[in-house]
Amino acid sequence: MIQVCIMSGHEGRLRAEKKLYITLMGGTELNRPTLAKQILMQRQQEKDVREGKPAGQRHFFLTIMGATEILLPTLAEEFIDMHETFRTGILAVEEWDRCVALLGKSDYGIASFTLMGGFSETTLPAEEKEIETLALHRHLGTIPETAGRILEFGIGQRDAERWATVRRAVLNSA
Repeated sequence: MIQVCIMSGHEGRLRAEKKLYITLMGGTELNRPTLAKQILMQRQQEKDVREGKPAGQRHFFLTIMGATEILLPTLAEEFIDMHETFRTGILAVEEWDRCVALLGKSDYGIASFTLMGGFSETTLPAEEKEIETLALHRHLGTIPETAGRILEFGIGQRDAERWATVRRAVLNSA
């Protein structure tokens, strides 16, 4: 599939299917799936490979005189998805830990070419957005108060620190 953005903007989610993104003198902003969703996609890919189906998605970004940003999910989104996978038994904590270690070593399938523009693959959500989504989900009761306080320590953190904070919050809310 092809997504073209010329002298305008595009915002959406980074999906599992293979896709070519072309951005000319415009902007593309995509939200990366949560770790829980990435792990489930990785599971499906492993199953597909065992069944002899073609392996993995591949995204290619061509950006000319524009900008492409792939945003990490908010801590609230990460918490909600992770909590749900543990609550429903889709994932156990031990399997989560193993998968997170593997995801850190694996290539997500992103390639890019940028000319006179910008490309960012792991942009953190703005601090205001993190605080706002945490406050909203605490108010709605989706995130318990204790977990919300733990998640606040993850604001501005990347990779292992961020994932460990979410894991700690989920385990303390169970």
